[in-house]
Amino acid sequence: MPGSGAPTNLLYRLEDVCVSFAGRPVLRGTSLQHNPGEKLILLGRNGCGKTTLLRVIAGELEPEAGAVERARGLEIARLEQRVESANGVSVLDYCLSALPRVVEIELALAELGSRLGSGDEALLAEHHRLHEEFERLDGYRARAHAEAALDGLGIPKAMHSRTVETLSGGERTRAALARALLSTAGLLLLDEPTNHLDLVGVEFLADELAHRDGALLLVTHDRELVDRVGGEVLELHGGRLERFPAGYARYRRERERRRDQAQRAFYLQRAEIERQEEFIRRNIAGQNTRQAQARQKLLDRMERLEAPEPDLAAVRLRWPETGRSGQMVMEVEDLEAGWVRPILQQVSLTLRRGERVAIVGRNGAGKTTLLHTLAGRLPALAGRLRLGAGVVPAWYDQEQVEIPGGVSVLDVLLEVRPEWSPAEARAWAARFAFSGEAADAITDSLSGGERARLSLARLIALAPNLMLLDEPTNHLDLVTCEVLEQALSEFPGALLLVSHDRRLLERVATHVLLLDGGRAVAMNRVDDAFVRLGLERPGKRPSDGDAPTPRRSAAEEERRRLRRDAARARTTADSLAGELEAAEQRLREVEALLCEPAVFADRRRALELAREADELRAGLETLLDSWGEAEEDAEALAQRLAELED
Repeated sequence: MPGSGAPTNLLYRLEDVCVSFAGRPVLRGTSLQHNPGEKLILLGRNGCGKTTLLRVIAGELEPEAGAVERARGLEIARLEQRVESANGVSVLDYCLSALPRVVEIELALAELGSRLGSGDEALLAEHHRLHEEFERLDGYRARAHAEAALDGLGIPKAMHSRTVETLSGGERTRAALARALLSTAGLLLLDEPTNHLDLVGVEFLADELAHRDGALLLVTHDRELVDRVGGEVLELHGGRLERFPAGYARYRRERERRRDQAQRAFYLQRAEIERQEEFIRRNIAGQNTRQAQARQKLLDRMERLEAPEPDLAAVRLRWPETGRSGQMVMEVEDLEAGWVRPILQQVSLTLRRGERVAIVGRNGAGKTTLLHTLAGRLPALAGRLRLGAGVVPAWYDQEQVEIPGGVSVLDVLLEVRPEWSPAEARAWAARFAFSGEAADAITDSLSGGERARLSLARLIALAPNLMLLDEPTNHLDLVTCEVLEQALSEFPGALLLVSHDRRLLERVATHVLLLDGGRAVAMNRVDDAFVRLGLERPGKRPSDGDAPTPRRSAAEEERRRLRRDAARARTTADSLAGELEAAEQRLREVEALLCEPAVFADRRRALELAREADELRAGLETLLDSWGEAEEDAEALAQRLAELED
């Protein structure tokens, strides 16, 4: 409902917006004001309503309650999810359609140019007017800008004349992103734009967004992008928005401080209310009746604090017991890989136990093709591939093709671990934030993030000692990305990894295989591969005449180490707390079921539930001890860090 009297100093404003789906609240009194030129980063757990919020802002979804006020004439550019309407149009022209006035003037100038020879003064005046407007719109450089955007996002010039329908799904998404970036709209809305980009594309996107003049609302799971864009952070949690300072690390620290403060305030108030209520109960009929009545009036007028919305249970990745492979896990010699003709030639690689190799290259270099070949899903065109003794491989496909439709989350897990009891499968599902009824959800109803979590749950349930991962962070939220990063760095087996998440690669990989020009080049450091691809960080490599970057002091190194350790400890404690809450909830559900006559009459069902209840009670004791220890560790590290930073 655009407001005709909207102030000129805002793009849009949400006031107490509410949206629900199937009776489940998604946005609960959400409020936000977004001003011209302001860049905002929207973060939140999978399923919290980020895409819903973008749809409300764009006018694609009307809220059930609350108000949406937009500036008059506000233009919004979005990353189109479906581009079928562009079928029959060349990729370059589709991209240029983001500038309709430029295209319109270009056609008009071409038509007028063919008639200027008549000497008609009116035609000359119109041509001059359009020419000035074209220059003002920077129209003469529009095609160059469009070509640069397409090329930067991994669509080379040779593909610009192809029609849109001939592109793959990922290529169409990148073309749509180039179109959105080219738009001069006052507001750009982007929902997980890095999912189909390589490292080069992410670098190009980060630079474009950092230098963009217009306003931006960006949903992303890429921590590097959060820091590069530099806008303030919005967190959507419990259906409400909260604003934080720019920078991912600062956001996490400030979030932790605010939540601790809110938790303390809530418990202090609750203790005070209980104390006053006890005084009233003991004195309402005695000598201090008037005091008790006065205190009751104070309690009635007191504004009660809400308990802080609990965090969703974090994914808890712990590697199961697995067989130990030999020292040599995989040996590749003069391999040729490709679907019809070779994309890669003379690839040689020896992968040893404990090594984590990042496969790096531009879009089209053959990263996924090589992973398919090494996983045995695509026959090698030439060369030799051999697995070592005792190797148990497992493959993660970014398209999650291994997740069938029409079955439940539990069915997926029991298919790969048929020896598990339903209780064991539920406990495993809970580790991946599928607790209670969520474990019975049908796969067709899962969001992209939920499918990604289920793929990870299935993969790790296989207990592999060799993992081949193709873009494992796609569709995951930032909390889960951090948990995955920590788990992969501790994986005891061997790992081959393709990812556009630069920070993940830097922190996990022990070796790098760079794909460039149809060849594979082994490197020891991720940074070296980035330099080879032209992806140096801004300011990271000093230019001639620049002073070298000073080494950090011992105190700063200690602070950095403590920040990292404190963040990991807090994530572990929160994850255990979520798992404890999920287990307690499931135990209550099971105990309630055991009291139902229909269940009690079904002896087999009753025995199964009783066994699950016993397992849950035993597990709760262990979880409680683990959570207590983790909470103490997190608090001690946080206290030590606070002392150093004071």
